[in-house]
Parts: sequence; C-alpha cells; structure tokens
Amino acid sequence: MTAAPPRTSLEEHEHAAHEERAWVRLTYECNNRCIFCLDSDTHDGEMRTREAVIRDILAGRRRGATRLILSGGEPTIHPNFIEFVRIGHRSGYRRVQTVTNGRLFAYPKILKKCIDEGLGEITFSIHGPNAKIHDALVGVKGAYEQEITGLKWAIADGRPIINVDVCVNRANVKHLRKMLDDLMAIGVKEFDLLQVIPFGRAFQDGRETLFYDLASEGESLKKAFEVSRIPGVHLWLNRFPVQHLEGFEELAQDPHKFLDEVRGRQEEYRRLFTTGEPLDCREPERCKHCYLENLCDSLDERRDELVEANYEAVRVDPVWEAQNHEVAGVSDPASVKWIAMQAAAGNVPNELPLEPLEDVVARSLADTLWVVAPDVDAAREVLASRFAGLKHVELELESYDGFAEALDTDGAFEGRVVTRVVAHDAEQAAQLAAMTPEDGARFELCVLLTLDSRGWLERHWDAPELAGRLAVRQPTWEKLSAAKSQSVDLASLSGTIPEHVPVDGIPECLLGRAPRAERLVLDTTRHGPDQRLEIFRATQRFVEDGFRVKSLRCSDCRVAASCTGLHANTARAQGLGILTPLR
Repeated sequence: MTAAPPRTSLEEHEHAAHEERAWVRLTYECNNRCIFCLDSDTHDGEMRTREAVIRDILAGRRRGATRLILSGGEPTIHPNFIEFVRIGHRSGYRRVQTVTNGRLFAYPKILKKCIDEGLGEITFSIHGPNAKIHDALVGVKGAYEQEITGLKWAIADGRPIINVDVCVNRANVKHLRKMLDDLMAIGVKEFDLLQVIPFGRAFQDGRETLFYDLASEGESLKKAFEVSRIPGVHLWLNRFPVQHLEGFEELAQDPHKFLDEVRGRQEEYRRLFTTGEPLDCREPERCKHCYLENLCDSLDERRDELVEANYEAVRVDPVWEAQNHEVAGVSDPASVKWIAMQAAAGNVPNELPLEPLEDVVARSLADTLWVVAPDVDAAREVLASRFAGLKHVELELESYDGFAEALDTDGAFEGRVVTRVVAHDAEQAAQLAAMTPEDGARFELCVLLTLDSRGWLERHWDAPELAGRLAVRQPTWEKLSAAKSQSVDLASLSGTIPEHVPVDGIPECLLGRAPRAERLVLDTTRHGPDQRLEIFRATQRFVEDGFRVKSLRCSDCRVAASCTGLHANTARAQGLGILTPLR
C-alpha cells in the first residue's frame, strides 16, 4: 500500500481547524486574575462536579469529537484533572489537550503524571516578554517564572505537543516579536496569537490599558507575523480582523472558528432570536474592537429582513439542513450559567411570537424558489412540499441527469417556470447548454467561475444558442484549500468577460464594470426546525457564503457603500492586494 503524502502546512492548519472538538470546562475559578479574562463574570470559585465533567467528556466522544480540550477557568486546579485526562485518553480521543496558565506544571511530578495518563498537547498562555509585563497582565507576582519553568519541563519531556497562546494587547504588542524569538530559542515552534476582544474583565477593567489601534501598530504586528515564514514554525492568528492582515491573509483565522466563538455564548444568541433581547455587548465602542462584529451585523440584518420581508427569492437546501443540525451546539456551561444568573435576577424576557416562514414569504414580493439539491428527484420533492405560492424556480443541482426530459416545452418543471439553472463546472455547463429553447430551455444558464469552467466560458461568450441567457457567478469557498486550488485569478479578470454577460459576486475594481446587484434572498437553511433563526446554522451559512471582507484601502473607494468585497477565503487565497479602490 502506498503511503499517503505528508500534509502541507496549509492542510495541517485546515485539518486542525475543522477537526471535531469537545471543549469541556472544568472550573469557574482561576489562580490568575488576568485583566483580559473573557468570562470573569462567571468566575465564582466553583469546580464543576466530577460527574458533570465526565458526562461531557463521554458525550463529546459519542458525537464524534476526536480532540478533547480541557479548559476553565484554570483547568489544572480541578482536583480531578489527572483523572479527566485519563478518562479522555481511554475513551478514544485522538488527542487530549489542555489550555492552561501552566503554573502547576512547574512541579515536574504533576506534569509527568498528566503526560503519563495521556495528555498529548499543552497550550501555555504567556502574555509578556518578561515577568514585569506578564505578571502585571495576569495579576499574580511570580506567575511568569512558574510558567516558564513549567514550559521548559514540558519541552524537555518531549512527548506532548507544546504551543503558546498570547493575548495580544497594548501592553505587549510592541514586544511581540521579541517574545516569539525568546520562546523559539527555548524550543517552542507553535504559537497562537489572540487579539484582545471586549468581553468580561477586558472591557470592564482594561478598556483603557488593553485596547490599541491595529493600524498604528501594523509594523509591530508584521514583524511578529513574519515568524510564520520560518521553516518548522506554525503561527495561528485568532480574532484578528482580516482587513488588518494584508500581506499575511493566509494566516487569518479559519472562518469555521466562528462556530467556536458562538458556542461559548449560544444561550445569549438564542435569547436574541427568541425574545429579541440584544446581546449585552452590542455597543459601538465595544464592537469596533471585536472580531465578531461582521457576524453580529449579519445576524441583525437577517432579523430585520424577516420583519421587512423585502425578499425576491427563497433558497432551500434540504440536504444541507439535514446535515447541519444542532449537534454542534453543545453549550459551554458558562453560557448556561450566565442565563441562570440573569433568571435569578428576574431578567426573563418574554418570547416573541413566531411567524412561519410561509407567512413571511407571503408578505414579500418573492416569486422564485431557489432549490439546491442532489438531483432532479430531490428537487421534485422540494417543489411538492415547499412554498407552493412561488411560481418560478431556480435549480442548483449536483446532477442534471433527467432534467431535459423533465422540462416541458413551456419551460416549466413540476408546474413552475424555470428561470435560472446553475452549472458548477464545465461538464454541467455543456450538458445544460445542449438544451434548446425549443425544448423549453429559456432559463438563464449561470456558470460558476472556476479554473475548470473558465475555458468553456471563454469559448461560449458569444454562442448563438446562449444569446441573452449566459451569466457568471463567482463562487464562495468553505475551505481555503478549495479557494486556492479551484478559484480563477481575479486580478487577471478585468475586461475579459463581455459586457453582455451578467456577473454576480465580483467587485467592480476586478471585473472592470459593475457586477449585477445582489438580490435579497430568504435562506431557509439559517433556520432551525421551529423556523426561527438558529445560531449554528446561521453562523455556518455566514462562513460559507456571507463572510465578506475588504482592504482598509477600500474605505474611500467610490463604490465602497455598495461593494461587499471578497469572500474571506478568497481574500485568504488571493490576498487583499488585488483590490484597487476606484476614485
């Protein structure tokens, strides 16, 4: 048997970002008092019960998680920490990891016992280049010395994977490269830089001392990011807005990490959707420092759209809905605890009345059902059961076998007029282009622009059989690897697509003319079985299609207000440098 080729750095990062993980909180207590602590509101000294923790460990494995992350508070201070490591290891997790301040690992017997029982990865949180800065940030004199001692013991052991978290803030940003150099000198080869965000004590106590202007510290950050180009060194960035990473876009946090972010506050998001109660953090002074701002803005827009109901089309993808259920939504106990604290204070808002999506659509001007499905038979099932009042249909199928026979000469499929059909590749485009208007094929043929389809498109721009029917759409990519391997070089595109061909999703500065205006679409995949917006489904769809970014240079572009920029993974693959502001 031929061995599989080794993973590239990109593939390793992507695999790690998409790996199913079980985050299990052990404590609501910590032996540090970090000024940037995100969940200090729930730190009341409680240790979660042994039974509750074991239940969560085993539940994560049953749902298919392959990495167990023991977290806190400070997880190592739980009296059953070593037992939890052993149970996680024996229950079949590929790796047991902990995120820790590392102080207890200054005692080599404790560290060795943990590793012997299966602790396979240790993430040490180190936040200063020296004791003065680190100890001031974590609120404990002597913490730096203890942690560095524990880090050195762990490196010397040689068995666990060792990495270091740094919360990047005003106190350490100018020292960041020196910190990384010093840590590399003692053997650390993997780093996770986390931009400070305005939650918990970070905003309550540290707003004046922690937050900084990313643009003004661009040089300090760039010097730190350059360690990613050192062979053998892995650098991860978390919570850094993509627009501040021009030149290092590939390092931007995998958009799927949004799912981890909302998991920690899912109870609050659910209250937003069921009662309309705003997140307690939604204020401009905080949002401007928060990586979640784009996501939260998107969620607010989706809620407003449901009220205004100015939809032009409805998108349905039943297979996606079946695959993306709420299993991802295992709640962080801190989120549950926060809601319980609110309830104890008498803060229990009333639930909003639920308007069925059929009624929302009936209030709108939508006349088209956009069906995403595996094949013609699956599309038939959707049309037989969903939104009968919509008289037009758009199809986006994995297979169009049998579609030519199913389309009547009036251009209708299952009684609804077909207005658009999406081709994912050159083979599908050719199959659909072979259908003639006499056969009923009067629909727009919208071809996704990829390396596979580009040649076919170039040969058919002026094909008589497609006159007035051919269109192009720039796809979005759920993974960076797909964006790199399948996307067309957008910088080479300007002026190459004839003006008579409508184009969706490509910024004007790259296309050489204005793209077609975006439609307002009700995407039912964002909604749960009860038809309300559901946080994990809405976040997943944001990741797949809605997460758009622009360069900081785009702020004074003449079309800045209407341009949505690039999908985040396209920006990570091709760089924000391809965008040229229009004057």
